[in-house]
Amino acid sequence: MRLPVVARAAALLCVAHVVTSVATPATAADLPIKAPLKAVPVASWTQFYVGAGLGFDFGTGQSSLAPIGGPAAFNFTGLQGADLGLSAFAGFDVQVGPQFVVGGFIDYDWSRQKSAVSISVFGFDFTASMPSLDQGWTIGGRAGFLVTPDVLLYGLAGYSEMRLNNWGITFTNPGRPDFAVQEAKLTPHGYTVGFGAEYRLTNNVSLRGEYRYVGLGSTTTVDTVNGAVWTTDLSEHVVRVSAAYRFGQFGSATPAPAPAAPVRDPAWTGFYVGAGIGGDAIAPHVAGTITGGLDIKGSGLGGADVGGTFMAGYDRQVAPNWVVGIFGLVDVATNGGARISAAAVGGDALTSDLAAVKWGWTVGGRVGYLVRPDTLVYLLGGYSGTTLHSVAYGFAGITGTGPTPEYRGATFGGGFERFFTDTISARAEYRVTHLDTLDNLVAPNFDTLSAGGTVHTLRAVLSYHLPTR
Repeated sequence: MRLPVVARAAALLCVAHVVTSVATPATAADLPIKAPLKAVPVASWTQFYVGAGLGFDFGTGQSSLAPIGGPAAFNFTGLQGADLGLSAFAGFDVQVGPQFVVGGFIDYDWSRQKSAVSISVFGFDFTASMPSLDQGWTIGGRAGFLVTPDVLLYGLAGYSEMRLNNWGITFTNPGRPDFAVQEAKLTPHGYTVGFGAEYRLTNNVSLRGEYRYVGLGSTTTVDTVNGAVWTTDLSEHVVRVSAAYRFGQFGSATPAPAPAAPVRDPAWTGFYVGAGIGGDAIAPHVAGTITGGLDIKGSGLGGADVGGTFMAGYDRQVAPNWVVGIFGLVDVATNGGARISAAAVGGDALTSDLAAVKWGWTVGGRVGYLVRPDTLVYLLGGYSGTTLHSVAYGFAGITGTGPTPEYRGATFGGGFERFFTDTISARAEYRVTHLDTLDNLVAPNFDTLSAGGTVHTLRAVLSYHLPTR
């Protein structure tokens, strides 16, 4: 019968048709329609926030004293105090595009700066306390660029009003009434400019590092009781490391191009090396006796410098959210040869270089908490040695160069660190070192001399972590 043959032929034709259909390239109309790639939603920076920070302040400028209607009898030029300061702030941000943020803020600053010098000779005692920051506020705005969805670089500007402790003088003359002048506190106002970086750890918590320059202009105080006119022209430098709490999520999420995949599980356990840059503020205290019965004491008359850091360490992740480690570091710095001078009628009465770190070392440990797998917030402690640049001085014809011993003391601080790749991390860190007082220092024209002080250090550091896997 011929039917089976026909059936087999029909079956073969069907199979051939299927094979041909599969092998033949599909036309555009036959291709499945793919949905367009969507931008990844990124949490918007449009939020209100409050926060607090710490760091250091230092004032620079010029002060002069003159009799009413007469020429200046005394001038003081240079740094007029450096010490620890605190801030509280509030503000709002508006994200105006995928990479741009603008906002407004108000902050309040406090400081415990106290700068004083006392001189005693043949029973006569003279003490002077110099202008220093007490408290102040700033209102202004900022604008920034998002280098990543969570990292904002910004500039700021605003209006400031600062309350300053003014000059105070006490003079004791045996057999006569004491003479004392305490000028009223100043409240100058001026402009503020600065810059900073803010890193958002979560949608509601961020950390920032910030520098502000406050130009306060000139202020004149007339003391009619003593017939004196004080003129003070000061500027304040404010450096802070701060934390902010950002309220809720206002507005819709901002679409942004899909970022590179973050480091989800970096290896915190291992060795690392790093280098960074920042600044130091120094608040020393000095006491000495000059041949002939002249005693000099100073406190708070500090310096400020630009410095760098080289470090190495080892960390170990001991629990899902906890990291401990040890480290060693070396700091180097310079203040560019800045000086202070106090001039009286007839010529210079006092000149001195400003204190500045030459180099120092710290060994210590840290313990931190992982707020997310790639971000560590930590506290540190250690022991430090610090050597200052030599200080050249001159007073009433007496000149010399101070000693440069190594001061030692305890260091405490904290900061945060974030991985950006499998092996590269960045950190912002604040340290305060309390230097022990050294007695019996040797300097030209001094019979006795002792010195100590406090160093405040801020650093931004990049680290390379040796691969462990």
